[in-house]
Amino acid sequence: MNSTLDTAAHLQERRPRSATPFFVGLLGIAAGLLTLWSLRNSIALDGAGRSTAACVAIIATIAAYELFVARVYLRPSAGLAGCAVRPLSTARVGLRLAALASVYAGIGLLYWLLPEYHGAFYNPFWSLIGTLAPYLIVAAPFYFAWMDRHQRELDDAYMLWGRLLFRGQRPANWRPVREMLAGWLVKAFFLPLMIVYLSTDADHLNASLATALNAPFSLSTFRFMYDLSFTMDLMFGTVGYLCTLRILDSHVRSAEPTVLGWLVAVICYQPFWSLIANQYIHYEGSMFWDSWLISMPAVRVIWGTAIIALLMCYALATISFGLRFSNLTNRGIITSGPYRFTRHPAYIAKNLSYWMVSVPFIEPLGWRPALTHCAALVAVNLLYFLRAKTEERHLMNDPDYRAYAEWIARNGLLAKLSRAFA
Repeated sequence: MNSTLDTAAHLQERRPRSATPFFVGLLGIAAGLLTLWSLRNSIALDGAGRSTAACVAIIATIAAYELFVARVYLRPSAGLAGCAVRPLSTARVGLRLAALASVYAGIGLLYWLLPEYHGAFYNPFWSLIGTLAPYLIVAAPFYFAWMDRHQRELDDAYMLWGRLLFRGQRPANWRPVREMLAGWLVKAFFLPLMIVYLSTDADHLNASLATALNAPFSLSTFRFMYDLSFTMDLMFGTVGYLCTLRILDSHVRSAEPTVLGWLVAVICYQPFWSLIANQYIHYEGSMFWDSWLISMPAVRVIWGTAIIALLMCYALATISFGLRFSNLTNRGIITSGPYRFTRHPAYIAKNLSYWMVSVPFIEPLGWRPALTHCAALVAVNLLYFLRAKTEERHLMNDPDYRAYAEWIARNGLLAKLSRAFA
């Protein structure tokens, strides 16, 4: 009897609040996709221009909700007051601006020193930076002036960094400086990739949409849905790295503290991934799912639909973050959308889709290449498993995540299935 009551109590237990409600992400993606649709025939804009406009629409939609409806800047996690807590100091504002300029200078130096960023691959990123730079230069002083009067903590990371650089004053607590610099390093690495991938995917999506509209339900429909899922994911990835702002409560709370956590994350992206995948863990064989099932059209449709369902789950997991998506940092705990069912919906869906798309177990050349490809894909799965575990260990420092992890352990999909079979 007691166990029955305990189970009922668990079922009625309230889910911890999400830093971003799921419907807010859905509003944002609706605005972004509507913008892409309206600009699909624009001759003046290429993929980079259309994707930039879509990201602006997402930011405007979600930021309007966050600022005027949810008023997230009044949350304790934002560290801001609704009314000014001190008079404005132009000296403090100037020091923070100088600290920010030094960060940009350091990132620019890294881009200049590393040959990776000199190729045409990153042209969409440089184009966007050139577009945004004037607006940033104008907006930054006003933003820091408002923050100077409303931020509860006077000695934030920019003040500490500025005093260290320009006055030689060592901070008593290095943690805010480390977290700030780590957050900028994450942004410097991932933002260029997100922008480049998104501009390319926006072009692919435009082409696959035109093909799908002029063809019956077939692989062209699958191709369009495939491109759509990744475009949605990349739009919110780009938006997340652009909007690291305390006034939106989307600032970095903490960064991944371990070398292993950084290694298993960055290794999944360019330029590292292409080198490793081609040389060591190449899991794609000579046949993919569509060729394998060409003689079984009904199964082919079911298989393709399952792949799209997984990829849409993957995209919705990113959309759940709203303006807070980021690798390697904690910018608020998400408990809504696919995250109400499991702690790692994106990784689970993405890794299952790898198996269903590449079908490494099907190889016309024989069982040995098939076994090799399966072993390589298992290695990829283990890489994502390590990402999940290092992220969990990092986020467990946040009491909100601990509460969420405990709730999932009792109310997540796996827990419900266990109870059902028990």
